[in-house]
Amino acid sequence: MRAQLLARATLPSLWSLDRIPGAAAWLAHGVDGSLVVLDDSLGIVREVRLPEDWRGGHSVTPDLGYFVASAPDRVVVLDAQGSEVWAHPHQPWEFEEAGSCAVTSAGIWAVVRTAEGDRCVLLDGADGTARAVWPLDPATVGSELIPHPDGGHVGLAASHADDAYRVFVLGADAPDRVAEVPPGESRVLTDIHGSGRMMLTTPIEAGPLALVRYPDGAVIAARPGEQVFPDPDEVFDIYAGFVRRDLVLAASSGERHVLFSVPDLRAIAEVEYPEDAPREWLVVRSDGVWLTADAESGTVCMWSLEQPAATG
Repeated sequence: MRAQLLARATLPSLWSLDRIPGAAAWLAHGVDGSLVVLDDSLGIVREVRLPEDWRGGHSVTPDLGYFVASAPDRVVVLDAQGSEVWAHPHQPWEFEEAGSCAVTSAGIWAVVRTAEGDRCVLLDGADGTARAVWPLDPATVGSELIPHPDGGHVGLAASHADDAYRVFVLGADAPDRVAEVPPGESRVLTDIHGSGRMMLTTPIEAGPLALVRYPDGAVIAARPGEQVFPDPDEVFDIYAGFVRRDLVLAASSGERHVLFSVPDLRAIAEVEYPEDAPREWLVVRSDGVWLTADAESGTVCMWSLEQPAATG
């Protein structure tokens, strides 16, 4: 199945590239400290400059008016000009560790370090006051917060020093209660379905692409890489998402991108790109579009599925 190129841009070398929940826009963080909001033509809508050591998971409000940055020792809200609105201080992250943040209707969620251990906090968007706190155990090295469509819950993908990756579910209606999503094998939470009833996980190294039930993690479908890829050494990469309610788009270690049906994860087709298309990174949005990117060159392309030509 062919991909249709919608836009192409060249940015500084990239540290991260993400969708912005609730907005038809994207967030690109350059290794030079640039943090930019891109529209669907991949034009720059907002831009601020961060210190180069601010390498946590950053976010933007859905109206694109404010940046939320996960700094080494605080969570910071910046206005569209880059001026600080408020900051929530915390214990510094150690070398190569970082926190993350996300914005929902409930407030600003952030993974932070405290003297008592790592915590997920829900902060008031207006002034940074902590509304709720959840303990995270064991300590995290990195993390990503994925908003649930209801605005009051998040999924947390956490990595740990023992090379384990865990998935947690947190809710504003249940402060102090952290639910780890079983089973405990090493995998990454990559997306939550628009219905709010399913989560998508990808494996670390070998393992299946999986759809699991929200919030208890019961397996709905699992697709091993050996059933999909022709090379026995090819496995699923960590990049995947719901490109539509009935379709998942997932990447392989061989930079192959494959469409799967929902909810059975049946392989439908491999996406075909032009030869010069970057494929190192894949960022999927649920309205039928996705980005591919090459981190070093900063090349970013936006795609949709090519529509069949009209007949008759």
